[in-house]
Amino acid sequence: MKKLLCTLLSLSLFISPAAQALDLTGFDNIDAIMEDNALTDTVNRYSAVQLSFFPEQATRLGFESANNKLDRRDTERDAQAMRAYNIVEESLKEVNPKNLSVSKRTDYDILQGRLAMDKWNLNRNRTALDPLLYTQAFSSVYDLSMKTLNYQDLQDRDLAARLRALPQTAEEAEKNLTTPPAFLAQLAMEDAYYAYLAFDHIPQYLSKRAQDDVSRAQVRADARASKAAVKEMFELFKKLAQENSEQDFRLGEKDYSFVLENLYFIDESPRRLEKRLTKHFRTAQEALAKALEMFAVPVAVEEAKAAEETQAVVEEIQVPGEEEVEGIVVTTLDAQTGEEKTADQEQAAQKASQPKKQKEKDAPLVLASDFYAIAQRLQQNIRNQDFAPALSREAGNLAKFFAQDDTLPSSDVAFTIYKMPDYYAYTQAYLFLPPFGTQTNPTTDLFLRLPSGNEETKQNMLNQDFNLPTLKLMMAGQLVPGLYYRSAYNNKTLSSFRKMYGVPTLRNGWEVYAQHLASERGYIITDEELLYLAWADYVRAIAALVDLRLHTGEYTYSQAYNFLTQENGFSQAQAETMLKQMARRPGEAVSYIYGYQALQDLRTKYQKKQGKKFSLADFHAKVMNLGDIPPARLEAEMENAYELETSRLTQALSTPFYLN
Repeated sequence: MKKLLCTLLSLSLFISPAAQALDLTGFDNIDAIMEDNALTDTVNRYSAVQLSFFPEQATRLGFESANNKLDRRDTERDAQAMRAYNIVEESLKEVNPKNLSVSKRTDYDILQGRLAMDKWNLNRNRTALDPLLYTQAFSSVYDLSMKTLNYQDLQDRDLAARLRALPQTAEEAEKNLTTPPAFLAQLAMEDAYYAYLAFDHIPQYLSKRAQDDVSRAQVRADARASKAAVKEMFELFKKLAQENSEQDFRLGEKDYSFVLENLYFIDESPRRLEKRLTKHFRTAQEALAKALEMFAVPVAVEEAKAAEETQAVVEEIQVPGEEEVEGIVVTTLDAQTGEEKTADQEQAAQKASQPKKQKEKDAPLVLASDFYAIAQRLQQNIRNQDFAPALSREAGNLAKFFAQDDTLPSSDVAFTIYKMPDYYAYTQAYLFLPPFGTQTNPTTDLFLRLPSGNEETKQNMLNQDFNLPTLKLMMAGQLVPGLYYRSAYNNKTLSSFRKMYGVPTLRNGWEVYAQHLASERGYIITDEELLYLAWADYVRAIAALVDLRLHTGEYTYSQAYNFLTQENGFSQAQAETMLKQMARRPGEAVSYIYGYQALQDLRTKYQKKQGKKFSLADFHAKVMNLGDIPPARLEAEMENAYELETSRLTQALSTPFYLN
């Protein structure tokens, strides 16, 4: 019997991270041990379903044995997968969550939500109604090209196989798609268009890697067929978009609530959530209006100021507390730093500081166009340079600063930044690629959209993506103390389950939290930087509100578009981009707000509870080590983490040194 208990204990500790040890320290918890392992068995069954029926998803989870396949998209596959999910669901029902350890209870909730979402997606008949299901194949090819695996030859073989499988995906789209919503067909048409424009990147890479002329000829032949398939998909989606103009892409209140609850673990009713988001949007409006007041300078003064400037003044990004930091040379946003203000400027500053006249009731406090005007006025030509290594160095310096400032735990995180593939660069400024699940050679990479095209296009991209405030927000949210740092730090401690099956809400919330933390600790600090932070918060707030109103049916597409452009002053391009994101990922915009508030509330609680003993670095270490869990499980998991720490300390102090 003792041997059996020891075996079970060893297995459980092997599968779970050290954070669960408190629940398994004695034989009194045999029920928890048995139940934990029953859940582990169910998780393994679930993973087997992903590997068997959804190889594209399996790659993202970290499994490598199906990297040479694309998903089969047809009703027969869906029916088989549904039967498999039902078997897993029956297995999960046999697990008693009350007997699980604290950490496994969280895993139970996550798996339950994932199963619900998987079955919901199959029941929606996406093979017939969602053209975006087919364009996911493009991203699945890039998943392999962007991720470093252990064996380069095997990776090349799998990449070629996925490229070669694209014609089959095109045939399935032609056969299966019937009457998809026109807007989704338009989005799929864009995906196919960008994939076609960027297509040659993959075959060119494979040709260089080919061992002989025969292999290169095969790559070229496969590439021609695959490129033709991408063009066929573009023509199909274009046709469907024109034929099905009346189809509605919105989820409806019931399905939208389901997605919020089971994907993002946001369990508030839409009506209650709308009140919260409306209040949050009003707060964001007020913050942006206040930030804009700092720049309420008459145009005549600005013109006189510009006339006096004879050359651009350059400065380096400075990490707080560093005398000299090797970094990025960009054009300053304040060419008069250190000079005396003119009388006109003093007068303008006094005018800006005076309270504005009260606007009409319910009128917006500020418009997006107000920010556009100030941003245009502040814009200066940024100099092109080798940004990737410069940003990597800055991130390293920033990590050291936050560790010395007792904001983050010390870490040996190494930062790697690459040029983003053209397919993604058409729509994104940067792309963070975290470690994939159980992959044996995980990496944490950030891909940047670097300037390309003619000189005018390059300069516009530089001004938009690489001005100083934008760079600092990107570094804080994506690098340090953002997603890159968090993912690299907890990669060594998280269980395989947490790496593979994270909930996006806390991850998205951490990006927002990291930007505000950087401001709080003195990295984002100038008026211009604070303006851009307020703008980012404002955009997130209005996106969350519109996302909810759109998918619950309160807004039509036209009403949502008008709310953004006519009522709140957004440009046509930005409004369209936001609405496309809402169509692709319903609920995601809400998760940024919800996740950020959950992290803020948790920190406030422990600051009050611990008082002077509270350590920000220790708090952040514990939060990062939890991974991407449901917000509702945060408090229980954090209490468990602190109790575990106390238990270990007590045990260490009470155990004779010769037994340690």
